[in-house]
Amino acid sequence: MHKRISCLALGLLAAASWAVETPEEQLERVDARMDSLAEYAASTVVGKDDRPVAISGDMTIRLKHFDYYESSDLQMNDRQRTLIQSALNVGIVVSPSSFLTVFSNLYLPFDFSGYFENSNATAPNSGEFNHAQRVPFDHWTDYYGISTNENMLAGIDVRAGGFGATFQAGGVIWANSSPLTMWERETMARFASQYETFEDEKVVSTYYKEKNFHPVKEGGRAFWTNRSFGGLFLDVHTLPYNLKAQFMLSQPMDADIATRDGTRMLGGQPGELEMTGTYDFDGMVYHGRIAKEKIEIAGADMTVGANYLGVDFENSAIYEPEYSFKDADGNAYVVDNHVASIDIKGNLTPKFYLMMDLALSWDDSTKFKEIESDEIYAKNEKEYYSSGSSSPAFGLYIKAQDKHWEPITVEAVYLTPDFYSPFGMTDPSRYRTWRQDKFYVGAGTFRYGPNMVGANIKVEPQIELGRFDVQYGIHRQIEKGDDMIDFKYNLNGRAMWESSNSWTKFKTLYTADSGNGNDKARNVARVGAKSTNKLNNLEGGLRGGTWELWEGFVPYNSAEEAATEDAPQHVKWNASLVLDAGYEVGHFFGIQRNIMMSVYTALSGVSTSFTPLAYSANQKDMLAWDLFIQSEPAVAITPTVHGLLILGLEKICAPNAYVIRTVNSGLPVTGSAYPAAYKNGAFVYEEAPINITQTALGFGLDWDFTPRAGLHFRYKWMTNSDEFLPENDWKGHYFAVETKMWF
Repeated sequence: MHKRISCLALGLLAAASWAVETPEEQLERVDARMDSLAEYAASTVVGKDDRPVAISGDMTIRLKHFDYYESSDLQMNDRQRTLIQSALNVGIVVSPSSFLTVFSNLYLPFDFSGYFENSNATAPNSGEFNHAQRVPFDHWTDYYGISTNENMLAGIDVRAGGFGATFQAGGVIWANSSPLTMWERETMARFASQYETFEDEKVVSTYYKEKNFHPVKEGGRAFWTNRSFGGLFLDVHTLPYNLKAQFMLSQPMDADIATRDGTRMLGGQPGELEMTGTYDFDGMVYHGRIAKEKIEIAGADMTVGANYLGVDFENSAIYEPEYSFKDADGNAYVVDNHVASIDIKGNLTPKFYLMMDLALSWDDSTKFKEIESDEIYAKNEKEYYSSGSSSPAFGLYIKAQDKHWEPITVEAVYLTPDFYSPFGMTDPSRYRTWRQDKFYVGAGTFRYGPNMVGANIKVEPQIELGRFDVQYGIHRQIEKGDDMIDFKYNLNGRAMWESSNSWTKFKTLYTADSGNGNDKARNVARVGAKSTNKLNNLEGGLRGGTWELWEGFVPYNSAEEAATEDAPQHVKWNASLVLDAGYEVGHFFGIQRNIMMSVYTALSGVSTSFTPLAYSANQKDMLAWDLFIQSEPAVAITPTVHGLLILGLEKICAPNAYVIRTVNSGLPVTGSAYPAAYKNGAFVYEEAPINITQTALGFGLDWDFTPRAGLHFRYKWMTNSDEFLPENDWKGHYFAVETKMWF
């Protein structure tokens, strides 16, 4: 009690003394205490290395230029194109206590394309402003942005004893669950010549080490397993009894059946695309996972999880103007998708890792019929007709890694024909194909899909000054499928994709060149197959997605069969062999700088019979064949300056392919095919085997001009030669300059 009285008396005395001080004296008193403010601020620090508020991020400025000095019709609108883009990415973290963290990611992209403020805003390539290569037109893709960051994301992380959870809300949320429910499988090499938009902060020597000298094959942003969503995500990462759980509520990005193109929100595309357009989807995505760690199985601590993901569409989707899901009688129907799985993963021994995912997928469908009415306003109204569920379809994925000898990785799958997981590894986000009955050059090794069984084995022997990795895969279809085959342009496909301003290059539902400003700006395509609806578009030609370019065709047996556009069916096989080798040769020259010689080779072939090694396009029953070689010798010029050369060759062959010609096109027509394939008096189906050769030659330079800023330059000379369709030939230059600064 006496202490309280004493403190009160001292306080009153101090207040009285302050009251009689002049303003100047008061300012002097405050100024005298300024030196101690730093100590007061330091007292608010949560921990030894923590700060109550932290701001970090990066600033990017990127210039790209494409010059097709010998062009095909495909580049009619893009013979020369320069785009300059920039973006500010900011991450803000606030930690008011050791139990709570609040964070936000802001991504602010902008470009230098210019815009119109008059009637030409919606059609700037019309009238006197018409210039397809200079003036932006509708769907101008430069506005799509340049990043894969977590744009406009907010979250909170709470930790207290045996409980911890993170809640996120935003346009781009990266998450995974299990391989067959929500997962991305990265398979292609990530070359140092491709400076990705999502590169993390690292000095140039580390960049070359991880992408050329000793490439990172798993983990990190280059090979991560996350899929992107927009919505709400809760990750309960710490629970009693070693339990974990996660829940997500999103919209059906990349799978929406109601919007015009089905991919308006563009899940899995460069980041801010998730925020492009409006939230007008007729459906939701529901996801949940619960897992328990440290379960003893065979004497080892394993993690067992149960997963579910469902896509539920609203019945109102059937009123969309371009809704195309109808049966033979013209009745609209809505199909909801579900997939559930149980996964097991962990180290059975310190040197043996096992992952296994067993999944079931099924559909719920509802069919509608139009209401018969004399009233005009009710003419298109529909009512419930019938509903039902499909039989479950089974999927199995196994991955095992052993390091008792040399590192060996084995992957095996069994995916039934009707298995469908819209966001699992069976439908990669960079090139969606939904339920399309297709097979791929490199199937299984580079891309999974339904109706597939097979295995990959990869051996990665440890070499002191280099690497020599060998991968072999053999996969086949379980049942007969349409002979619709897709092949990927591995060497120059990304540059072709980036140089195009066709808005449909993002939309796998359409051919990649159908969105050009001029409807004649098209690649001459091989014939595909008939399509039933927009998610089952089997038209032949170029297909895009994100940073990838593919082409599809059907290997018909004759021009007459091609005229029917009814694809033949076979049980198809794919065999792939991949070699990735590199060796440091600087010590041979007695210098201290690293010089890395490297080469990546992939050989794949699709056939109708068991062919263990696709060594030639002329092998028996070979439908499509691809040889891809890329070499990138690299040198550490100085500790802060590294350079590389780019040398590449790709050969794509298919003996049975056909093209549609118009009778009055003036183009050559094969005489033997003309009488048999004449169609409707206007079209002819002509034999046009695929024998495409692409080459690349270039160099790159990376320079850390400050400890936290770098300059990255790339140049590549590219060619494309299509022996039987020379109108598709082109040659061009590709330039890219980027500077990225971290703070």
